[in-house]
Amino acid sequence: MKQVRFLTLIIISTVAITGRAQSIEDTFLFADKLYEASEYSNAVEVYKRILFFDEQSIYGPKVYRKIADCLYETGAFTEAANYYELAYFVEQKDRIRNDIILQKASCYLLSKDYSSTQEELFALSSDLTEEQLRISKFYAAMLYFALEDFDQSETLFKEITLDTLAVHNLFIRNDKVSRISPRKAKILSIIFPGLGQFYAGDIKNGLNSMLLTSGLFYFGVRSAINISFLDAAVSVMPWFQRYYTGGFNKAEAIATAKKQQKRYAVFTDLLTEVQ
Repeated sequence: MKQVRFLTLIIISTVAITGRAQSIEDTFLFADKLYEASEYSNAVEVYKRILFFDEQSIYGPKVYRKIADCLYETGAFTEAANYYELAYFVEQKDRIRNDIILQKASCYLLSKDYSSTQEELFALSSDLTEEQLRISKFYAAMLYFALEDFDQSETLFKEITLDTLAVHNLFIRNDKVSRISPRKAKILSIIFPGLGQFYAGDIKNGLNSMLLTSGLFYFGVRSAINISFLDAAVSVMPWFQRYYTGGFNKAEAIATAKKQQKRYAVFTDLLTEVQ
């Protein structure tokens, strides 16, 4: 029902736009109402329709930014960045241009396009407002954290928060996270099955790996002694090799996941501290 209503409104707005030029303003107000009601996808369609009928390009400066904001809210960050780019080139005021660049940088940061994020932050003009400067430092701090340049990240986070000691303590915690080595976990499990999982803090999987491989090794040796080496190699060795290889590969994966999880927890606490 909601979709039918929206389609009807689109048809009415199209007829109105084609019928009289001043109705573009009414359609623009209608699109704004959709945006305010958080109907971002519908708002985008109406804004795009305005662009289509706006032959004199009067509404471009307003509409590009509006479309970008809607797309940002829906998580379509790559497409949003493209419309922020269009909004930037039709905007004349430096202050608003800086706002657009910051939004674009946010799109790239959320898309994990760190090189483009860096380019946008470098493109900011020097006459930033106090709030724009704070936001740019915030984005740069997150960027450097993602790039694992933790010294630079800590410096910037300290510049935008009052409790610098709390920030420092969080980066000390992050240093401990950095010491978790997936490669070390793998090597430990190669030396003795289960050790890598124990090192990563996964006791359950460590015990499973140790018991499985130890049990298979025992049955393999017993078969070799009581029956024949060939029989042991054919019946037990493939299973032993499978669980042994899987064990040390899993130890590496567990350590990697544990490291990412702990680092994300530090990052979340940093964002809370800044807020």
